[in-house]
Amino acid sequence: MSDDAEAPDADVLTFETELEAPPEKVWRAIATPEVREAWLGEPEAGPAAVVRADPPGRLDLVWPSREGDGLVSFEIEPADGGSHLTITHRARINVVALAPRRPRVEARCWRMAA
Repeated sequence: MSDDAEAPDADVLTFETELEAPPEKVWRAIATPEVREAWLGEPEAGPAAVVRADPPGRLDLVWPSREGDGLVSFEIEPADGGSHLTITHRARINVVALAPRRPRVEARCWRMAA
């Protein structure tokens, strides 16, 4: 992974949702690449690589993109008979290069079946 995702000025996007599934089921969905990609989409520049796996609570992945590698953290907590999922994506993003593609990027980023 490039140091860009861990740089102090890296951009951080955080998404949170409540799911009607127990943490173990959510873990299987994010830890199984084929299921994760069907649910959230594939990285645009190659497969994600596991950096840290602490089932069933946390999974950190290097998430490659054309703008550079990012670090994506999935945190799963039990919540009201289901799960609370937090996805945090840290990356240094070239905002000038991203601007012309912004509506398309926002429309497909982090599809979440909540």
